[in-house]
Amino acid sequence: MRYAPGLQLYLAQQRRRGLGWAQTQLQTRLSAGQEDPDRGAERLGKTSLTRPDGPLVWFHAGGESGAMALPELFSRLQVERDDLNFLITTTRYNPKHRLDALLPGNTRHQYAPYDVPQAVEAFLAHWKPDIALWSDHDLHPALITATAEANIPQIMIDARMPDDVQHRWRWRPGMARNLLRCFSNILAADGQSARNFRRLGADPDKVEVTGFLQEGGAPLPCVQGERDHMASVLAARPVWLAAEVSAEEEETVLAAYRQVIRRSHRLLLILVPADPERGSILAENLRDEGWIVARRSVDDDPGPEVQILVGDQAGEMGLWYRLAPVTLIGQTFDGGEPRNPHEAAALGSAILFGAHPARFAERFNRLAEAGAARRVHDTAKLAAEVEHLLAPDKAAGMATAAWEVSTAGAEVTDRVTSLIHTTLDARGI
Repeated sequence: MRYAPGLQLYLAQQRRRGLGWAQTQLQTRLSAGQEDPDRGAERLGKTSLTRPDGPLVWFHAGGESGAMALPELFSRLQVERDDLNFLITTTRYNPKHRLDALLPGNTRHQYAPYDVPQAVEAFLAHWKPDIALWSDHDLHPALITATAEANIPQIMIDARMPDDVQHRWRWRPGMARNLLRCFSNILAADGQSARNFRRLGADPDKVEVTGFLQEGGAPLPCVQGERDHMASVLAARPVWLAAEVSAEEEETVLAAYRQVIRRSHRLLLILVPADPERGSILAENLRDEGWIVARRSVDDDPGPEVQILVGDQAGEMGLWYRLAPVTLIGQTFDGGEPRNPHEAAALGSAILFGAHPARFAERFNRLAEAGAARRVHDTAKLAAEVEHLLAPDKAAGMATAAWEVSTAGAEVTDRVTSLIHTTLDARGI
């Protein structure tokens, strides 16, 4: 491919800067805590990991949140081809969350090289991927062009191009067109993005609107007999769930509940502590405050007089999501380790979440954009949203939106796996 003058100039400038400039960048970012202190060399294209034998599928994502849907995809691919190996690269370092812990054993994670040709070439020479899938929102010219020149097929997935980003690229139309034409397929997240990719010069026939990858996995299980019994005890009583709430968040939840229960006296709160071992002391504290409490771990039933059911028995989130039409995902106020919101969405529960959803921020935001989740910043907002969603039609509308997101995601996963298999087959791999 003949590159536009702007892209040629950029690549030449980056090559002149070389590894010396990249090393300076690395030291600056390490000092600022913006890179992994133990793995900074990866940003220079170096690695201590060995390339596995057999086909290697490379996924590039900007940050950890963009990579969260990939283990689901890997599971699908492995069922169909157990000889595949996977490499994930990311560019952003988050010391609180380690992506490596979430990945299956045949998957390796490495930080992507800086966009310097020498670092990129060292990276590609070591890993020799057979196909590349790109889900980063940023276009790194040296990485994309070097991959194309190495005859590695590239597919863009979960692709977003909002208007403001498209406007910035308009000043470099030749560069944008060159980079986008390196991709054999662009699976756009929405119609707006698809239009903007085409405006920037992507081949119109290679752009399709698919939405986002599936991120929820299989619905969490529950014992059907327990679900039927609990539903019988609750009858038509309104219920809301606070899922895996931290000790620090409990007062926010209880303060909101005090406001709502003034107008909805029959409302039951299922309060699941982040640490089930706290169930006993939590129930005791609640009773001291005047609440009528039942505990799941001692087989208490939430009779009509019970105000709070403490769900202190591990492994029952599938039961609670099925019973509660409204769920507050805990540990989203204090930036802890919240549950995956797609678990609740897949089981028909409308979702509320705090201002700090941590590693699942992108998933919460997608659900919110689809009308399946709402952000609550404080006690007053939480109380207002719970009260609003007590109307069955309001919660049902959000639950339907959540189901549609999950269904669409499964279709995207099907499309991506099909493209990967077709591409590898065409290469005789």
